[in-house]
Amino acid sequence: MSPAFVRRRQPRRDGASVVEVAFTLPIFILMSVGMLEFGRGFMVQQMVTNAAREGARQAVLAGATNETVTARVEDLLAAGRIDPGVVRVQYNPANVANAKSGDQVRVRVWVNYADVAWMPGAWYMGNTDLASETVMRRE
Repeated sequence: MSPAFVRRRQPRRDGASVVEVAFTLPIFILMSVGMLEFGRGFMVQQMVTNAAREGARQAVLAGATNETVTARVEDLLAAGRIDPGVVRVQYNPANVANAKSGDQVRVRVWVNYADVAWMPGAWYMGNTDLASETVMRRE
């Protein structure tokens, strides 16, 4: 046989794929779950912003009370599958029924991210509050 046709023995690579997957799969899963959780955070932030805006719209109407504003905010967030028990609403003035025509009414809505996270123990977001505040003038 001529030297051009001699087969060279390849080094054995049994199990190399398993080792590569063992190193890369946990990182890939962690990145995928992280992207989903951050997406959830952005989605909840947008829902909180919309709820604050709608709460302020409710608060500036004649005959509005704190209870009607809170109910409106909680209804909107419940539609997004956020438990109304974890939502906090704050008003300025403390009683929106006392606001006079032309007064500014401020509605602040916030929820702790740990209460709305899909994964238990959202350690990477810490004790972050997702909050929004809207100010409108009373009609």
